[in-house]
Formats: sequence, C-alpha cells, structure tokens
Amino acid sequence: MKPTILLTWDVEEYDAPADFGAPALSDGGLDRGLEIWRQWLEVSAGWPAPGTAFITAKLAQASPDLLRKTMGRGHEIASHAWSHKKGDDLKLKASRQSISEIAGTDVVGFRSPRLCPVPLPEVAAAGYRYDASSNPALVPGRYCRWGQKRLPHRVGNLWEVPASVLPLVRFPLFWASFHILPWPLYLAACRLVLATEGLLTLYFHPWELADLAEPQFPLWLRRRSGIERIARMERLVRWLGKTGNFRTISDYLDGTRVTRP
Repeated sequence: MKPTILLTWDVEEYDAPADFGAPALSDGGLDRGLEIWRQWLEVSAGWPAPGTAFITAKLAQASPDLLRKTMGRGHEIASHAWSHKKGDDLKLKASRQSISEIAGTDVVGFRSPRLCPVPLPEVAAAGYRYDASSNPALVPGRYCRWGQKRLPHRVGNLWEVPASVLPLVRFPLFWASFHILPWPLYLAACRLVLATEGLLTLYFHPWELADLAEPQFPLWLRRRSGIERIARMERLVRWLGKTGNFRTISDYLDGTRVTRP
C-alpha cells in the first residue's frame, strides 16, 4: 500500500510582507489575498493533488465562489480562524459556523494563524474534530516545540495532526524548508519520512507561488519567485503523487484506528 500524503494550504489575507517588516496594506491584504487565491486555483488546475485548505472566514465571506471552486477541486475546507491579522480574536466557533454555511458542509478542521498556540479544549469546544496547528520542531525566532508529539494522536475527543518533521532530529519539512533546501535534499527528507512513517503532512500558502517583489522578504524567499516557484511546486506535487496517495485530513482520520506517539 502506498503511503499517505496530506498536502495542506493556508488560504489567508496577504499580510506576509508585514511579517517581514513591510508596511501593512490598508485593507489588511484582503484584496491581494483574494487575487492570490484565484491565481492559485488557476495554476494548480492540472495538479492531481486533493488536499485540505485552511481558509479564513474573512476571505471566505469575501468570495463564496472561490470557496466553492476550491471544494470542486476535491479539497477539504477547514478553518484558519476569522482573520489572519495578528492579535485578532480567532472566533473559533463563529469562523467554523460561517465557513460551514458558505461551503454548505460541516467544517471540522482548524489551523491557527502562524500556528499560534490555542488551548486544545477550546478548539474541541468550538465543534472541531481536529487541530493542525502543531509543527513539533525548533523554528529559530518563532518557537521551540520539541516537546510536542510528532504524529497524529488524540487529545480527548480531538485529533491533533502535526506537520511532518524528520525523526530524531525533528527537522521541519514545512513551507520554509521547501524554499531553503536544495531540491535533492528536500526530496530525500520527504522520502525518509514516507518510508519510516507512511505519512507525510506538508503545509504551504498560495502566496508563496505569487511574484514576491517586496524587498523586505529575505532572499531565500524572493528567489525563484513566480513562474519558477510554480514549476518547482508542480514538480514536487507530481513527484509526491507517484510516491504516495493524496488524501484530505478528514478522509485520513476516518481510516485511522491507532493512536501513535
């Protein structure tokens, strides 16, 4: 049996440049976020890679049509809180209900903006089935989460689905690693996780595939921007598709019977 790949995307307002010191956009990045979401659906149209899209309620309310198109691609729709603005109320329950109403289906997954810590009992109380806000690694300047479990597990009635890290050394395979590491090294890391765990959970953002012209972005993020970045991502998706089976998080959890540390 082929291993499982959980490819996830955080669909949000375009406030990434502000995280690196650029002036904040007057609308909080809403219009640019919608444009990037639309472009992502266009460039990924031929990718046979259904996954899970964590979308802010603010963005979903601004374009129900894009939400429905995303669902039409086979992506599971999950909540990325109410907005992506730092310090905003996450509105756990309200965001889930709002996105559920727009999608016409129950939203059961949550990921916090910037993976900020949220008490899991609060996530469960808001009606979610799983939380995907854990990256159990050291990310310099951001957080150290070495003590968190690195594989899907239950916390009460809630599933926690962490992003993949290498065994033992816990090197993270999240979006930044994809842009920093040389291609052969990143693939080797993914291959190792797939071989040892049978599961690879990755997360990216549609804005990573846009033209990143803001000078505040570090060089490792600005290089290979735009068309070259899109080609690199498509290459990864097609390689992953030959190596394992793409599944949504909910679909994967439906077939999970054993809680692992």
